[in-house]
Amino acid sequence: MKSFQQFISESVNIAGDFNGNLYINSSESHPESVGESFLADVVWQGRLYRMEIEGKMMNKNELAEQLQGEYPGAIVHNIYPVESTSIKVKNTERYRPERLSWGEWFMAQWNKNTQDFLNQERTLFEVYNIADHWGNQTDWRPQFSNNNRLKTAPFQTVFFNTFQYGKETDVWDERVVGIGTATWNQYSSNIIMQVGSTAGSKVTRQTKHVMRYIPGRPATLAFAIRLEKPQVGIRRRFGLFDDSNGVYFEDDGETYSYVIRTSTSGITTEIRVSRDQWNGEKFDGNGWTGITADPTKQQMISINYEWYGAGTVDFNWLMKGETIRSHRFDNSNTLDKVWCSTPFLPIRCEIENVTGVAGTHYLYQGSNSLIQEGNSDKLGTLLSQSNGITGTTMTLANTFYPIISLRLKSTALNAVMLIRSLQAVTNDNTNIYWKVLQNTTLTGANWTNHADPDSFMQYDTSATALSGGRDILSGFVISGGSTLIEIDRLADLQIGRSGIGTVSDTITLACASPNVNKAALAVLNWIEQR
Repeated sequence: MKSFQQFISESVNIAGDFNGNLYINSSESHPESVGESFLADVVWQGRLYRMEIEGKMMNKNELAEQLQGEYPGAIVHNIYPVESTSIKVKNTERYRPERLSWGEWFMAQWNKNTQDFLNQERTLFEVYNIADHWGNQTDWRPQFSNNNRLKTAPFQTVFFNTFQYGKETDVWDERVVGIGTATWNQYSSNIIMQVGSTAGSKVTRQTKHVMRYIPGRPATLAFAIRLEKPQVGIRRRFGLFDDSNGVYFEDDGETYSYVIRTSTSGITTEIRVSRDQWNGEKFDGNGWTGITADPTKQQMISINYEWYGAGTVDFNWLMKGETIRSHRFDNSNTLDKVWCSTPFLPIRCEIENVTGVAGTHYLYQGSNSLIQEGNSDKLGTLLSQSNGITGTTMTLANTFYPIISLRLKSTALNAVMLIRSLQAVTNDNTNIYWKVLQNTTLTGANWTNHADPDSFMQYDTSATALSGGRDILSGFVISGGSTLIEIDRLADLQIGRSGIGTVSDTITLACASPNVNKAALAVLNWIEQR
């Protein structure tokens, strides 16, 4: 068999560089045309090359042996044989797995030692550029823990609504000022919010309870929403906010804006960024997507936020199956105070005729969802309240009496309180029926702050009668066989507010006996997220 030097002198001119390129008979000034050609796939230094060879066919082992002298470790993976009399490599291209194609892709490299760029087609290391399908360079980097473990996170939906069967008045509160209505559309499963032509007419809808938040777990609030063509004097807003704090989208009739509202200085102020200042895709037809957002069409808009006082807030639109960031508020190392006073805020939608524009004007509220990273279990401080050890006398048989009631303090209406468990029994172990009511009317209530000074709850054990309210849970105990009843952890028994967040709801545990003059003993346990 010929040596490698004989092979070079008789058949092949092989040259190369430290970039992994093979130049074999590639001089353009002395072209040769011999025989037929075949292809060979060769791996050298962990890279795959395709060689176009003219000349005598040889098998994989023979070709690999000929290459070892100049390119030790070269492995021939495959050849495509054609009859010929001699060998010549006409062209060599490297396979680019990141592009699923053959050929080189170079970018300028900076040498920090010489403080200069390397010449074209020279590199100190391999660089991979990743682009999205819009053609933008993207940054995909996994995150690692301090122990160098790859971070992965599940997610959990902690709130959603669909308006499939009505306005969901047990979840949503509503206020109408002037001429306006909020009507359920059974065919579109949404709420049509509309105002008339009187200046100051306004419709506000917001969730009765605030959204839960756990530090270190970013949340995404998504809206299915439809606006209308902007009209000066008509203002539409939706987001996570109340009168003092939050973040929201605004259509003021002239432009779109993203707004952070905060009361950290003791007064309510706003940071407003109009569309022409957004640092992402503006959806005006001039961005990288080329998409113009149509306000008369259904849109999916989401807010990704993390509080921690200095967390990031992103506004995103769903377009062509992809979530695209429109603007980011970078609050870390930017503000001298937290970006808002609290993350415990309601979902809210508003439409207002500010100046008295003639006609009827609309905002179409669709579904919402709140997703949190991680398993958002009901973490918090466990507290409890019971009535006296002598019990509460139920004078009449088969009549429900209020035993324990709970509500938020007026100074803590944005607090999160979740019922965890309950228990009810008579002091002589006879049969008892119990139920949990929301917003029942109490007679003779005397509200008292919980003994824990850090608690944001008040309780009542003095009321003597009740009426109305909504039953949310019920059961019975036979012959004293009472045990602690755990509330389903997936059930949403978070205490809410009415009056657009100005009045706490109440939760009442009521009991009844089939006998007269029985004494009920009861306890409510809950957790507070602070």
